[in-house]
Amino acid sequence: MGATGLGLFDAKGPESAGKPALSLLAPAPALAQDKSKDAPKDKAKEAPAETPQPAGPADWKILKQREEQLASKERSLATLEKNLDDKLAELKVLEKRIQEMLDKADVLKDEKLKHLVDVYSNMKSKQAAAVLETLDDGLAVKILSGMRGRTAGEILSNVRADRAATLTEALTKLQVAPIDPTQPGKP
Repeated sequence: MGATGLGLFDAKGPESAGKPALSLLAPAPALAQDKSKDAPKDKAKEAPAETPQPAGPADWKILKQREEQLASKERSLATLEKNLDDKLAELKVLEKRIQEMLDKADVLKDEKLKHLVDVYSNMKSKQAAAVLETLDDGLAVKILSGMRGRTAGEILSNVRADRAATLTEALTKLQVAPIDPTQPGKP
């Protein structure tokens, strides 16, 4: 059996005589493709992804500029954050002072109202009634609600009937406020 019978040479014709058969010496095309597909995967497994290195001084200069810009922005942000914290602390101090002033104003208002209640309580009922008729409903009700029941009744008896009815209705609403179920303990 000759070389042709073993499949070492191609038996296509005289021009290919003496040439080795491609099928035995070269890997099969399917195998060659399979190996080429595996090769990149193996490289990816072997070597981790590398970050591209700057090509030259121009790239280093750009990176340095960006680094300086970022550092500058960080400093600006830190300054702005400090300013914001300072303003917030200042606002908290102002809020506390305003609340103290409001509390003092409420105390003064209550003291003045108590004083007015005492003044109207010590007036003769006809005089007090004449003055209460000219006052705003809200203030008149506050004054009457601060008085003892007997004194308020004497004054109201000397007020016009329609005005007395309005004040009495407002007194009733003030003393018997509807209960709000969303706020326990508060009428």
